[in-house]
Amino acid sequence: INSNSLGSAGFWLLGPGATLGSSYGPTNTRLRCHLGLQTPPLCELVVGGEPQCWSEGHCLLVDDSFLHTVSHKGPPDSRPSVILSVDLWHPNVAAAERQALDFMFSPDL
Repeated sequence: INSNSLGSAGFWLLGPGATLGSSYGPTNTRLRCHLGLQTPPLCELVVGGEPQCWSEGHCLLVDDSFLHTVSHKGPPDSRPSVILSVDLWHPNVAAAERQALDFMFSPDL
């Protein structure tokens, strides 16, 4: 198994009224796969100025090297948004480049 500090997987839990400020991912060598587990209305992901829609049970691929913001504008009594996020190699990154990135960003270095 190859691993580096650029990849991750985890759950995102966002309660009503919460906003994650605008940010850029550290590199354009990955895509993020978001699986909507619980997606109440008024939850928004904006990537590169374009609103994206989560849907329960469906995946959404996101290039987080673009400026992105997440918000949950639902009422206080609404359910939280729950997303499983998994990083994947960008399909334009060649195998040799992946090996070099695994070496350069090894968590052991």
